[in-house]
Formats: sequence, C-alpha cells, structure tokens
Amino acid sequence: MLGFGGLVLALALAAWGWWRYTFPYGYSHSCSKALGMSLRIYADERSGWLPHGLATPEASLSLLVTNDPTIQQLLRGKNVPQKVVDETLARDRFLGPESCGWHYVEGLRESDDPEIAVLWDKVTGLWHNGNRKGWVMHEVVLLDGSMQFVSREKWPDFVQRQRQLLAETIAKRTKAEPPIRWSDEATLGPNVNEPRTDPPPATQTNMPKIKP
Repeated sequence: MLGFGGLVLALALAAWGWWRYTFPYGYSHSCSKALGMSLRIYADERSGWLPHGLATPEASLSLLVTNDPTIQQLLRGKNVPQKVVDETLARDRFLGPESCGWHYVEGLRESDDPEIAVLWDKVTGLWHNGNRKGWVMHEVVLLDGSMQFVSREKWPDFVQRQRQLLAETIAKRTKAEPPIRWSDEATLGPNVNEPRTDPPPATQTNMPKIKP
C-alpha cells in the first residue's frame, strides 16, 4: 500500500504524463487569427502583396515582424521553442525551415482567390493551444484572414482543391510579378517556380535588431 508521500508522487507523475501527452510540444497560444490579420495589414501597406522574396517561404513570412514585433511570439507555431525563434531572428534577421512552426505560401496578393490557404501548422493533430486532437490534420489560415481546422478525413480533398487554386493563380502571373512558392512540398508537390535571387524591396527587409 502506498503511503501519503507515495500517493502524492504517483498523482504528480500521472499529471505530468497527462500534460506531456496532451501538450506534446508544450502549451502554445499561436494565434492564427492574429497572423491572418497581420498578413492582411502587411499587404494593405504594400500594394496588396503578402511577404515574399527571401530565400525560403519561412524567411519571407518572418518579414511580418517589420510591421509588428509582437508577431515574433507567434511564428514558433506549435512545435518550435520560442528561444529558437528569438535567437534565429537576432542572429540571422530571418527564420528558416527549422525555426518557423508554420508552412507558408509566398507570392500571393490580397486580390487572389480568398479560399487559398496561405498558412498551416507544421505538426498534425494539434488544436489551437498545442493540445492534442486526434481528428485534426492542420490548423489553416486562408488568404482572406479567416482560419479553420481541417480534419484528417477532409485533408486529401482540401489539398486537391489547394493545388487547383494555386495552379490557376500561377497561370495568371506575369514574369515580372513575385513567384508563388510554398514550404510544404510534401503536401503541395515540388515548387514550379525558382526563388527570386534579386534583393527584396527595402521596405520588406528593414527589420529592427531583435535581442534574444
């Protein structure tokens, strides 16, 4: 029979086990609505264009910090430690695939189809605060700034629709416009456009120095 101390220890271990299972990467309020709103504000101030033009889509997404430094707290998504985000921005000024918790489709503008998904979390099966929900595939932010959770059951159809929308949008682009590229090639397939090698506009890269 467990004594009082043993009972307390057993309860503590059970609570810790529940926490680790429920929040596999820890609690994280990575507000997708705030990110969607930030993307819209960014575009409104730049002739309708969302962040684009850097080496990777994740780097382009981190341009949001130029408008609102508090967005730095959301770019970790649900699986990247905040310390990694802070140190990467302070050191490199931009995030990369390993330091950003969101997949991003760059090269879009406000006037494109509002049903296009511009952001989704890089881990599957997690709810808004990083807690496990087995039926969820991804939390998604659409171009119109709205968000939704897409179930595992509906994800294949959702992806097929996204591929169609992106193909239609790419076909309308001119060579002078920013190329549409995505970080999640496992979902959307290989990128059809090469990244731009010319420096992005100064208005996009004028990022403040961020301390870790």
